[in-house]
Amino acid sequence: MPFLWERTLHRFRTNHGEQVSGTNNNCGNGTTPWGTYITAEENWASCFVNTATRPAHQVRVGVSTATGRYGWESAANDPSEVLGEFARFNITPTGIDATQDWRNEVNGFGYLVEIDPYDPNSIATKRSALGRYAHEGCAYGKLEAGKPISFYSGDDSQFEYIYRFVSEAVWDPKDAERTDRLAVGAKYMDRGTLYVARFNADGSGEWLPLTPASVGTGGRTLGDEFGSLENIIINTRGAADFVGATPMDRPEWTATHPGNGDIYLSLTNNTRRNATSGVNAANPRLNNVNGHIVRWHDEAGANTFKWDIFVFGSGAGADADTNRSGLTAMNELASPDGLAFDDRGILWIQTDNGIDNGRNNDVARTINDQMLAVIPGALADSSGTGPVINASNQADLRRFFVGPNEAEITGFAFTPDYTTIFLNVQHPVNWPAYDTDDATVATTSRVRPRSSTVVIQRADDGKIGV
Repeated sequence: MPFLWERTLHRFRTNHGEQVSGTNNNCGNGTTPWGTYITAEENWASCFVNTATRPAHQVRVGVSTATGRYGWESAANDPSEVLGEFARFNITPTGIDATQDWRNEVNGFGYLVEIDPYDPNSIATKRSALGRYAHEGCAYGKLEAGKPISFYSGDDSQFEYIYRFVSEAVWDPKDAERTDRLAVGAKYMDRGTLYVARFNADGSGEWLPLTPASVGTGGRTLGDEFGSLENIIINTRGAADFVGATPMDRPEWTATHPGNGDIYLSLTNNTRRNATSGVNAANPRLNNVNGHIVRWHDEAGANTFKWDIFVFGSGAGADADTNRSGLTAMNELASPDGLAFDDRGILWIQTDNGIDNGRNNDVARTINDQMLAVIPGALADSSGTGPVINASNQADLRRFFVGPNEAEITGFAFTPDYTTIFLNVQHPVNWPAYDTDDATVATTSRVRPRSSTVVIQRADDGKIGV
């Protein structure tokens, strides 16, 4: 990890140098222009427990106070334990300082992790400069030689924020061909500026820098409130609160349009948005059980952007205030989650709505989780304020795939010729059937459900999506 080590990660196991103890609760992903893979640490905080008084940053991310999410700390001192592999999840201070206990172990989690898939001997690197929170994924902006690279990521929790990291180094296309890929990652991802988004009611937006000099509540700076940049990164959420970022309805995946560079981000839902918490322009619906997708375009050479809401999730039969995009029975959706463009400009949308979790939305009672496609054309002709899904262009948003009961549809990859697509079916109920290789056949008896990767091809072996 870069600059965070010295003050915030020093702990008992100093013989491990600057290496943290692995990664956990990985969720969405991303790639880099130089060929590495990024995995996102999401709901990691509740794996740890602190039964004493928690510092502010632990409260803000949700470190447990009684038992960890999986109870790993309960296996401490087991004869099979190696190097405190279970004890480290109990971060309650017990020693005279941080070298005598595990109080700082949690500081090593909550990051985007870069992996070089081409080098099995390489060590994954946590790019801590990009912020510490419940990362859902990461997407980089449109590349321009001689310009910095921007990386975008959402914090997947209700009323959390959208972040951008801008590299200090400017893009050199030759770096895409280098074989020392993690060194390239260090060049672009270890030094730069982390920003958080503020969405204004007039369709404009600002990227607020999370640096010690940034002014926040009461005219105080982040440096006044948090001290060093290291402490700002450790409490990224608290810093975003302090500068007045816009609280969103569970930011999920980000996707960059390959043509115009627009950034799209899925906001999956927020049932806690009520009259007390209120709405804002970018999250305008109370009890947002259906979610929506926001889109923006960064203005050249400035920390400002233009934005709009690309599509509102809704049941087809909902009232006009809910079904603001005019969705029909052919494309109604809720809880958009997975989001990605292919190189042809088709936007693929995946949903996580099947285990309704009391959200009480009509879509969950009508259709299982699904994958939809937005056909390129007029909808792609924008600068953050272009055409959006509405009653006049319903044919441009099409349902492609429907999953089994209560299964989230997530992740996808194409073969280069676009004839084969791979996607994941997560936590289904009573699927697939045991006695057939046909995944579309419903079972007539109870079976043990299995998460699966599904392969889809056209019957005529043609390209998918055209």
